[in-house]
Amino acid sequence: MDLLAWLAMGAAVTVSAHGEWALAVESGFHPLVAVGLPLALDTYALRALRAGREVLPPVLGMIATNAAAHLLAAGVIHPDWRLIVAVSAIAPLVLWRVHVLHTAKATAAAWAPEPELPPLWADPVPAVPEVTEREAAAVPAVPGVYPEPVPAPAEPLPAVAAEGLPELAFSPLPPWPVPAQQVTPTRPQAVDEYVPEQGEYTGYTTPDQDEQAGGADELTPVAAARFAEVLASGGLPSVRTLRTEYGIGQPRAQRVRDALRPLSGPGQVAA
Repeated sequence: MDLLAWLAMGAAVTVSAHGEWALAVESGFHPLVAVGLPLALDTYALRALRAGREVLPPVLGMIATNAAAHLLAAGVIHPDWRLIVAVSAIAPLVLWRVHVLHTAKATAAAWAPEPELPPLWADPVPAVPEVTEREAAAVPAVPGVYPEPVPAPAEPLPAVAAEGLPELAFSPLPPWPVPAQQVTPTRPQAVDEYVPEQGEYTGYTTPDQDEQAGGADELTPVAAARFAEVLASGGLPSVRTLRTEYGIGQPRAQRVRDALRPLSGPGQVAA
């Protein structure tokens, strides 16, 4: 118990209660009924202090009532209707605020979360026994270096005479395999295979069906008429010109050119 705190609280309540009672008497209250004003105002202040809220309004009320009581006693102010109304309103206001504080405390207690209880099926955890210094010293320390293991003596095998070993018969090894001779495959010669000469094929698809070995070619008079000016000037058309003009092969163009040679004059300039 804090004696000094209770002593200070009692003195403060006594002094303030006297001023509040005197103010109530000056405002027209009966002296016995006027005791209720300091009782209501001081208990409201103590209730607010314990609740931890609304402390300033009752303290300001105590200050105002004591100041008004001393001003009336000193003759500085005189009681009028405004002072009487203010003093008469103190008791109802205190009743209202004390009821609000009580309701707020009850609501906070109702909404407080319930403490969580441990589950009924949980097994109790056994307490770990504490190891004392004497028990810890009694446990031998683990050696840092272990002794090397000693190998067990090997038992000698019984001696076996060399004469008693049986002779093993081995089968002869097979001869090395002879590798087969590698035969290079040859391409069989086709019967009546026709190999075309180089440059025989052209853009034209008409074959030289009228070629006759050792005979006159039917294109000779046609070529003589076509290249008459070249032959008259002593020239001959080239093989390439004949092939391009008539779409024939190399051998036939050569034969036509040879047939035109007697028809050209001296000079034989290629066209």
